[in-house]
Amino acid sequence: MAQVELRGVTKAYGATAAVQDVHLEARDGEFLTILGPSGCGKTTTLRIIAGLLDPDAGEVLLDGQPVHHLPAHRRETAMVFQSYALFPHMTVRENVAFGLRMRRVPGEERLARVEEALTMVELAGLGDRYPRALSGGQQQRVAVARAVVTRPKVLLFDEPLSNLDAKLRERLRLELRTLQQRLRVTTIYVTHDQAEALVLSDRIAVMDRGRVVEVGLPTEVYRRPRSRITAEFLGIANLIPATIVGSRNDRYLAETAIGRLEVAWPEPLARGDAVTLSFRPEDIRIAAGAVNCLSGAVQQAVYLGSITDYLIRVDHVVVRVQEPGAPSRRVGETVSLVLPTVPAVIRER
Repeated sequence: MAQVELRGVTKAYGATAAVQDVHLEARDGEFLTILGPSGCGKTTTLRIIAGLLDPDAGEVLLDGQPVHHLPAHRRETAMVFQSYALFPHMTVRENVAFGLRMRRVPGEERLARVEEALTMVELAGLGDRYPRALSGGQQQRVAVARAVVTRPKVLLFDEPLSNLDAKLRERLRLELRTLQQRLRVTTIYVTHDQAEALVLSDRIAVMDRGRVVEVGLPTEVYRRPRSRITAEFLGIANLIPATIVGSRNDRYLAETAIGRLEVAWPEPLARGDAVTLSFRPEDIRIAAGAVNCLSGAVQQAVYLGSITDYLIRVDHVVVRVQEPGAPSRRVGETVSLVLPTVPAVIRER
């Protein structure tokens, strides 16, 4: 296992800053996901860790030792690319063995390690096939086997599931997580897929415009985002601007465009503080209640199989609400909503 640390890493392409003063740590044996939209700098960050790009400033450390001056083959990392980057003229076995050949691992040991890696990714018996004879999911497994066979200290993944269909993607992300836990290898995974990040990660680092916005447990960044960017990008959120106007019964009173709401929050808030309240659609109930109860009209009801997604207009604000099962509210119907007293409270900066 190993620890990876970035200290003030910066990378620019001409006048465009791809990565700006990134400070980030992946702990021993951790599965850390870097999550963000296209162009946010996450792949550039990963390539800097791998040694495929040199930073303009800052340090990359592996187990406390600077490695940003070392070439990729001397960093004890292995990378799985989005395109898999398999050699089409080599068999599966030859692809997996390539890194061991470059390290001059003796033939008998090399063969044993290749077969071990193929068994690990459930490709035993397919060593003589060529990549063109494999499905997308099998090619992805070959790329993973080629990475783990070298026994790296750090595994790096650059959106390895993005080219697969939804069902296969769902199955393989669970397999990746199981494999990582079995190997206990420090893993840094880049994706723009929020579901992948939540399923796979020990912690998630959210990036935006070249910077790390926040880092936390999956439950923390989803339930208690500290930034509007995280709340908007990670799932669906109703973001309601508010001003703290007082407190009552250990709760803060927040004035909003949809009325006065009571908010329980563990951190101190002061009268006059401008905040944004973040409510997840699944946390809002269509029901009557004594606290944070509002009235609105159903504008839209979309059946999504396991849930129904509603758009409900409250005054001049449209609130998104999700309920399990088939639609039970008609468009135009007036309903009561109960908002939770514990939303995420995002401080305006």
